[in-house]
Order: sequence, then C-alpha cells, then structure tokens
Amino acid sequence: MMNVRRTALLLAVVGSIRGFCDCLVPASFSRTRSSNVPSLAFVGSASIAGTAGAATGMAASRSKPGASASQLRSSMDEDVVSDSFAPAQADDATKAETALLKTKLLQMGASYDRGFGASPRARSLMDTLIGDLEDRNLETNAAQGIDGDSATPSPLAGNWRMVWTTASDVLVLGANPLISVGAIYQIFEPPIVTNIIDAIPRIQNLLPPAMVPSSLLRAKVQTRGSSRLGKPMRVGLDFESVKLEPVELLGQDTSGVLPPLGFDLPKLFELPDDVGYFDVTFLDDDMLIIRQNAPGGLFVLSRVDDASP
Repeated sequence: MMNVRRTALLLAVVGSIRGFCDCLVPASFSRTRSSNVPSLAFVGSASIAGTAGAATGMAASRSKPGASASQLRSSMDEDVVSDSFAPAQADDATKAETALLKTKLLQMGASYDRGFGASPRARSLMDTLIGDLEDRNLETNAAQGIDGDSATPSPLAGNWRMVWTTASDVLVLGANPLISVGAIYQIFEPPIVTNIIDAIPRIQNLLPPAMVPSSLLRAKVQTRGSSRLGKPMRVGLDFESVKLEPVELLGQDTSGVLPPLGFDLPKLFELPDDVGYFDVTFLDDDMLIIRQNAPGGLFVLSRVDDASP
C-alpha cells in the first residue's frame, strides 16, 4: 500500500515539474502546421499528469475498506472513457483549421484577381495555403461515378467557379489587349465536363457603365470525363467540341437571337491514359483543387448554385 502511494506521489511531482518546464518551451517548438494543435511537450506532460491521476485514483480505491476488484475496474474504465473524447475534439479542431484555410484562400483569390494579378510573394503564400489544405483532404475516390454509368453519384457533380489558378494556358488570357477574362467555370454532369470562360471587352472595364453598354461572349469547351484504372483521384478528359455563344451585345440580350458558333473536335486516335487528365488533390462540399498534367498548373474552384452569365 505504501509503495503505491509513493509511486502516485512521485508521478504527480514529476508531472508538476514537467508542466513547469513546458511553460519555458518557446513557441517555435510547437507544431507549425496549426496553432491550434498542442505542442509535443504539452502532450507529454499531460500524459504524465494523467498517469499520476490514474495511479492516485487506484491507490484511493484500494485504501477504501471493502473496495472490490469490480469497483477498481470501474474506476479505470471511467478514465478510459474520459480519454476517448480527445479524437472528437481533434476532428473539430481540424474542421476549424480547414475552414480558416479556405477563407484565407478565397480572400487571396479575390485580392489578386484569381492569380491574374498576383505578385511572386502572393503566389508563394497561396502555394503554402493550398499545400496545407491538400494535406487535410479526406476524399479518397473523387473519380467515382465520373463515367456516368454508376448508380453512385459523382462527388464532383455540380457547378464550380474558379477562384485561383497557376495554369499558364489560362493566365495568358489576361494578356489580351482587347478582352478581359470574366468568370471561369467547370461544370460536371458526368460523363460530360464543360469548361466555360466568359469574355468581356476590356474597354468595358475601363470606362463607367453608363458610357459603354455591356457585352459578353461565352466560350464553352465540352469534354468527356473518364476514370483511370487504379487511380481513384484521377479524371481523364477527351475533348469533344468548342462553342462560342454571344450572351449580350451593347446592352442587348442576344442569347436567343445570334446563333452560337461551334464545331466538333475530331477524335483521330485514342489517347493513352497518361495524357489528358487532372488529379483531384482536395475535395469537400464547397471547394475543389485539381492539378492538370499538361501544360501543368493547378485550379482552385468553389461550388456555386449555377453558372449563369
């Protein structure tokens, strides 16, 4: 009995000393991924304190006259149950961190025009944010149902609007002296995946709206999505058609007046699986990050209700 009490007392003293030492540990020793995750030193001291508490409880139970083995087991079970809440708290913390990262990402995208007006420093900051968000990805089968022949709906299905990109084939559109890039969408209606780019006369953005009636031209590139064997996060794309739709001309709705100009892309040969695809690196209910294989670059998209001009 005396040995148990001495052991409990010793563990409690060690836990107190360890806790005091933790206060002297600089913040730089904490995990850098998140300020909400406790430092390893704190976890160690908490474990020692918890062990000391458990030992003290066991000693107290044994010191009670008539304490049975079942009562002792009950006391130990209560300690185990109390510790089982830790993962739930961690999950909540992870969700909060993910939400904060997405908010920062959207703010950066709005501040630097989706990447068209980004400085090198802004791109570096965004790369860090995107990398942190990709590390928190929970989706493991983004390509599910993309072929359109599955009873299980695709997690990608819906309307997505681009909020950031590093793809050179898109950023080069911002260099056009006559046209400004409007909204960019990716619409998933498995197996059809449609890329939409709205084009606006640049002079329309330079002068007050009252001086220049609005005009808008919408380009649609239709592709067919497909899954890749053994690659649950990869979506293959086969280009099928291109269409230009005048939506508005000098303030007049032309969607039902001027016919669209379009043509189908001939499929001369079957592309290998390592050509024409993108990998999903993050996906949840309202945000999507994809990395295309060629010409390279990534896209960050936010889910929207529709893709109306």
